[in-house]
Amino acid sequence: MSDLIFRGVAASSLDDVFIHKMPDHRKASMRFSEYYVNGRDGALHVDEGLANFDISATLIMINGLPATRQLINAWADGTGKLITSDDLTHAYEATVKEEIQWTRVLSNKLNGVQRFHDAAVITWNCQPYMVEAVDSQIEVTESQAIVNPGSATALPMIQVNGSGDVSFSVNGKEISIADMTANVPVYIDSATGYVYTAQGATAMTGDFPELQLGANTITIGTGITSLLITPHWRWI
Repeated sequence: MSDLIFRGVAASSLDDVFIHKMPDHRKASMRFSEYYVNGRDGALHVDEGLANFDISATLIMINGLPATRQLINAWADGTGKLITSDDLTHAYEATVKEEIQWTRVLSNKLNGVQRFHDAAVITWNCQPYMVEAVDSQIEVTESQAIVNPGSATALPMIQVNGSGDVSFSVNGKEISIADMTANVPVYIDSATGYVYTAQGATAMTGDFPELQLGANTITIGTGITSLLITPHWRWI
């Protein structure tokens, strides 16, 4: 049976609901600036990254009850991971932005009781890359290589555990944090460009780490007890 899991809740777990049409899978389009140069054939394209895209599913509510409609409306709301039953290991990072409009598509009688069937198209606006359905974590306590299994550069979250002046490197690029307190981890979020502890923002020296396709060398330097890496692998 086809199913959709959004923010950890499966559509199949909602009473009196089934999926009439599953979303189509899509590849994001390129955003670019286009320039024409006199005397040169064609155009120059400047890469500006990938664009978000929309995917949609049609849900059928088989009893027409207001309580069921409200339950589905609450399910199809907000931002979270959207997982399709044909690929349970990957997810879209998706947001329901558009209104949900229910349409009466069928009315009949069963044993003399009027029954109603309503339909709605749910549209999710998705970030360009698919991600892991369940985030993996890699604990690093000594220098080693980790392999990016995705199809794009990953922007990891790294929990740094240690004390004093600590350092480590990713693919030869050193990162250092001064005067760490034992048992107070520092979090490096490459996706947002934010470095913080439980008490708030802090500082580091070096570039935010990226995990390239293939093998990535993690080198433990001074003061490090462990690195807990949530790699955020991505697929186009």
